[in-house]
Amino acid sequence: MKKGIVLLSLLVISLESYSMGIFRPREPKPDPDPPVQTPTDPPPTTTDPTPDPNPGPVPIDFIEVANIIGPQVDSQYGSYKALDTLRIDSMENQMDYCEAALDDQDKFSQRIAFFVEMQLLDSKVDLGNLAPYYAVPRNNDDFIATGLAQSPLCISTRSSLTKTLKKSDRVPSSSVIAKLNDFENEVNGLRQRMNDGEDEARMLLTKKWTKFFSCLAYTESLSSADSSSSNRVAAKYAPANYRKPAGVKFYEDPYQDEASKLNIGMFQFTPNGGGNIGACIGSWNEFYPQCSFSKKSSRSSLIEYFGSTLQTVNAFCGVNKVVQTFSIQTNSTKSTAYHPANSGVAKADRCVTPWIYSGYAYNHFGPLMNSTKKNLSSLISCISK
Repeated sequence: MKKGIVLLSLLVISLESYSMGIFRPREPKPDPDPPVQTPTDPPPTTTDPTPDPNPGPVPIDFIEVANIIGPQVDSQYGSYKALDTLRIDSMENQMDYCEAALDDQDKFSQRIAFFVEMQLLDSKVDLGNLAPYYAVPRNNDDFIATGLAQSPLCISTRSSLTKTLKKSDRVPSSSVIAKLNDFENEVNGLRQRMNDGEDEARMLLTKKWTKFFSCLAYTESLSSADSSSSNRVAAKYAPANYRKPAGVKFYEDPYQDEASKLNIGMFQFTPNGGGNIGACIGSWNEFYPQCSFSKKSSRSSLIEYFGSTLQTVNAFCGVNKVVQTFSIQTNSTKSTAYHPANSGVAKADRCVTPWIYSGYAYNHFGPLMNSTKKNLSSLISCISK
């Protein structure tokens, strides 16, 4: 009789768990009871699976990458350990629980490292609606595949930066250009080794790009995320039942209009689906259809998604924005949209550059176009250390 009660209770618990939907609960997972065998159970299958004749690359241990790069970058910014801090999630926004690999990996560094590795090659973009502005295909399916390591990086010179940054006064000093070249050459060398089948090179390349985005996150937001100004702006815009999490910056840009002035989170996105997060929402929905959300979502909903405790959507979009920039450079027919070294080069053979003006190749980040004439120096110095 007691055994029947136990089995009935387990059935009820199972049904309740299933009814919670696609989002995983945060309760500790109990050790499962051993399966109960009955005479009617079929015997377990013992046939060895057929080996995959074309196995893919060995998955990268993104946790190991994060555990190395997070503390490295944090150490450059004093006592504020934004990347390596374990985040305690009190709001449990559904968007933070769409990726099973990130269960219980609650550091910003882990989110960045995971999305870097995910988008190294053949990443998805949603840029067809930008065809009138950037001379790219109107159908997303017609884009040449892209990713952080899909194409080699172009080598920067004073002459090339004068063209890609649009304004000559944004061209950095020779010492900064030398650091850009070091980064470009190192990435290209690792990319070639990865393409030659070296698994360690893929790991090292993931580390390099994770450091790039970790430093970028600091130059964008992490060093001032919990300032009094950030808390004040969050209080002004916070929807009901939302409280700004630690490490998540809220900023009002005085040079933008009302629709664009609010910037949120690790990579500073405006909660307006009609703005430049639209392309990223499209990419997110391709990767995570079970967690898709509309570009027409309310500002309150977008604040919750981009201002979540674990910064999952924000981290994904930060990486995807650079992939989008590379995709514009690869697929555009406008000469201003790509590095001058690509003149006369077939689209599939082009190199790409992170250091480019926003209006030329849909770049989201000020430091990547040296917008303050010193933030590119700060960024590449962080990456180089």
